[in-house]
Amino acid sequence: MKAGKKFQRRERTIKILKMVAVGALMIGIGAVPPPWALGRILKELTMSDSAKNRRYARRKWSEIKKRGYIRSDGRSYALTQRAERILSESELWNLKIPKQKDWDQCWYLVLFDIPVRKNQSRLSFDGILRNLGLVMYQRSVWIYPHPCQGTIEQIARFYGIYDHVSYATAIALDRQASLRRHFKVK
Repeated sequence: MKAGKKFQRRERTIKILKMVAVGALMIGIGAVPPPWALGRILKELTMSDSAKNRRYARRKWSEIKKRGYIRSDGRSYALTQRAERILSESELWNLKIPKQKDWDQCWYLVLFDIPVRKNQSRLSFDGILRNLGLVMYQRSVWIYPHPCQGTIEQIARFYGIYDHVSYATAIALDRQASLRRHFKVK
């Protein structure tokens, strides 16, 4: 499966989980949601109300239940800890690092040495750093031209790797000219 399609499916799952989290899907207990709830799900997913899309929404709902993302209390549904973690992680992917108006001529480096047993956390951490716009300087060294320590600490704490991540500031670097061009700083 292509990465874009997988990302789109994940985004749809997250949208449905958010609807459950805010109580927008107060639906009766059953294997499938009632027709009015399907319409609400389709609207949130910006899909037209067709028989094909209703089948898709029912399959998606069954998949979410099967994966253990929601639990029932007899009258409504609530998120499990697993689903809450997925929503929290999706928030990390939406973080932005505030940029300074004028560059302070400093480079901010994120350095880490994460144990092999936490490899999945390292891969996710790498992905989020790349998504934030940091550039890999060396294998476990990432660089950015604006202060980003607070954001990086938040991400490291979420993945339980805070003790393995360090933060440094540098005035001069080799390859500085190419980094300036990449980040469009003067």
